[in-house]
Amino acid sequence: MIFRKTLVRIIVRFLLLLSLGVSQTGCEYAATGALTGVSMGIAYLYASVAERTVCFSMDRIGRASLLALRKTGISVSGQSKDEGIRKIKGKTKHLNVTIKLKEITPKSTKIKVSARNGVLKDKATALEIIRQTVEAAEGITHEKRFEPASTI
Repeated sequence: MIFRKTLVRIIVRFLLLLSLGVSQTGCEYAATGALTGVSMGIAYLYASVAERTVCFSMDRIGRASLLALRKTGISVSGQSKDEGIRKIKGKTKHLNVTIKLKEITPKSTKIKVSARNGVLKDKATALEIIRQTVEAAEGITHEKRFEPASTI
């Protein structure tokens, strides 16, 4: 019985000394590791979104985005429009896609696409949606060309 009490005291003292030592010297290592993890998470959050500014009106890019989603097989699940920002949401079996369009000038629009599968983001799919959107916008012709009334 005395041996057991002595062993428990030794173990408790060892654990107290160990925790005291770790708390004094390990703090800087733990803080560095934690801050590195946080900064990598923030970098992943912002770097995995595709963005591009294009020289087309917001209406034209909006129609082109819908065409691009249809071409890539992504179903549109919702649309909204707030002051100068239009959101288009799409869905596939594995991804949730969000397209944000922001009017920079009447002739230029910023496209921001995020494709996510839960926490993970798919930048390659987002870039392809932007590429398809620009390609569709180039094919849309809605402006009337000047045609002379008659040639005499």
